[in-house]
Amino acid sequence: MLPPMVGRGRGGFFVSKRGLTLLEIIGGLALFSILTAVALPGLTTLLPAYRLRSSARQLQSELHKIKMQAVSENVGFQLSFEEGAADYSILRDNSPWTTKPLPEGIEILKTGRISFSPHGTAGGDRVRLRNAQSACRQVVVSSTGRIRVCKPANCNETC
Repeated sequence: MLPPMVGRGRGGFFVSKRGLTLLEIIGGLALFSILTAVALPGLTTLLPAYRLRSSARQLQSELHKIKMQAVSENVGFQLSFEEGAADYSILRDNSPWTTKPLPEGIEILKTGRISFSPHGTAGGDRVRLRNAQSACRQVVVSSTGRIRVCKPANCNETC
């Protein structure tokens, strides 16, 4: 026996008073599963690139923060980083203050230190980052204190 009909609903389809049938729910879940299985491999290849961009923005934000702290506290701040490391250190007046990790799969390519004076100027340098797929980003700090993120043509070049 057919379910009682109440007339045409949205899109011109008949709507049942009782809701969806088990067959409709299983069909919807099957369609969702197929679409997820097709999309998932594409999403996993995007993850390393996302982590690289995210870590560059994280460093850029951290550099802006310590630049402002150097001015507001009238004391020098530094960001120190080591080649091959998966983290970086922030120093307050050349004394260790905190260490922060980078996202998984991101490494620093060259050792260095970026310093901010109480006047907001900086000892210009760049942090070179690379992910597991050898894509690179650089966080560049000019001597005037300008902080920017760029993408070099390859990891050995500057931008």
